[in-house]
Amino acid sequence: MMKPFVTILFCLLFSFGYAQVVTPGNGASYTFQDLSIAYPEAVSSATSGYYTLKQSLTISAGDTLLLDESTQEIFCNTTLTITLYGVMICSPRTDTLVITSNTTQCNGDFYDIRLEGSEACSFSNILFEYGNNILIMQQNVSFDRCEFRYFAQPCIKYMNASPTIEHCYFHDNRQAAINSAVNMTGAPIIRHNTFYHNVLNNINQPQINLGPGVAGDTIRIEDNLIEGSVAMSGGIAIANLMNVSQTCAVIRGNTIIHNRYGYTQNGSDIYAIIEGNEFRDNNLETNPMNGGSGISIYGSDSTCAAKIRRNYISGNLWGITAINQHHIDLGTASDPGYNCLIDNENDGVTYALYNNATSDMDAIGNYWGSSDSLQVESVIFHYADNPMYGRVNYMPMLETDPDILSVPELEEPLAVHVTPNPVCTGNMVVHNNCGEAVWVEVFSVSGQPLYAAWCFGAQLTIPTTDWSNGLYLLKATQGTRSHTLKVVINN
Repeated sequence: MMKPFVTILFCLLFSFGYAQVVTPGNGASYTFQDLSIAYPEAVSSATSGYYTLKQSLTISAGDTLLLDESTQEIFCNTTLTITLYGVMICSPRTDTLVITSNTTQCNGDFYDIRLEGSEACSFSNILFEYGNNILIMQQNVSFDRCEFRYFAQPCIKYMNASPTIEHCYFHDNRQAAINSAVNMTGAPIIRHNTFYHNVLNNINQPQINLGPGVAGDTIRIEDNLIEGSVAMSGGIAIANLMNVSQTCAVIRGNTIIHNRYGYTQNGSDIYAIIEGNEFRDNNLETNPMNGGSGISIYGSDSTCAAKIRRNYISGNLWGITAINQHHIDLGTASDPGYNCLIDNENDGVTYALYNNATSDMDAIGNYWGSSDSLQVESVIFHYADNPMYGRVNYMPMLETDPDILSVPELEEPLAVHVTPNPVCTGNMVVHNNCGEAVWVEVFSVSGQPLYAAWCFGAQLTIPTTDWSNGLYLLKATQGTRSHTLKVVINN
């Protein structure tokens, strides 16, 4: 059955010096085959499924671009922009769509993708290569099982948006993999990705470079591999330099190796939980005064806070550095840290913890590389070394190297997920793999309750035909445990 097809408006836009195809915004859906039939001068195809885009393309609000398996490759043969005010759907598909560009020059005729205030968009199984960047503004977008390589600028840049990025592979890009502006908010979910050898321009930039969060929401960077290769490339940075918004972050289960530094947070009104990570051999910085920490907390005031638990921190120039002001919790008597800080050194001196700040901190229940308290004191720099700085309360300490995996594990989220997501069938199906009943609630992004029911079995079907398209929050609760999911409705 043929899809509804309407005439596409074609106009010349001179702001960038390129012609552009603009859809009329009347609720129609388009494939690239549709576009090639209507405007062969803008979209051409020599082989079925393979398309050349020769002019910029705008999908207007209300319209949908479908990148199903009928589209195998989109080749951009000039510098152009794909702008989405409407919806872009690239699922379900089992193969990989390639979006690429002309690479005959050093910089190439790279493309941009711009998502500005559009409705829900989902990207899955796409190889993005030789692009400038994907800019997300004032909307929430999901990326799943995508690959990003050879980008000239940050691959994904968001502004007042909270994208979900899972199971993706970022490698061999010239700048950061994920980036946000210093005065724009967002609470991205970044999980189960691999970041490998990015920032190849060797500029002072981390592979994940985030600005302030969203009050009431949480930045989540979990279970990623982040491996660097050039001297100026860092691992993860979160900054709230202008105190734009309250920023909460969970940095959990990541392996961050061979970067200029592992993790840094800078500014004020930041609270981070840094838990169960491996920060190893982040020592590419040639000048220890300029970097090289496994973890660095640089606070404008004491509202720059971090709770640090169960991390393995080894082979960096510095283990943990605390600068200016902060509120760092490395372990208390009732909640020991179980961090392992060993072999972090520069210029022949070991620095497990350097409290270069006036703030005191608790650091109880950690292993510092020795059972000898005098030896441990020698690798912790604080008030005892310079009365200008705060004290580190590190006793009692662990006297043997803890097997971090044997420490009571971090509580896993409830085994609940939603299909399809985005919801495009009029029904949201909640899958309960917990083995017991789960209380399910759905809220709008503003917190308005919309639905609540028990899920007693393996599935619960929630009708959504009367709901507006957009982002919703689903909260599943079982006893004292809960798990919140972002769900996109696109009926």
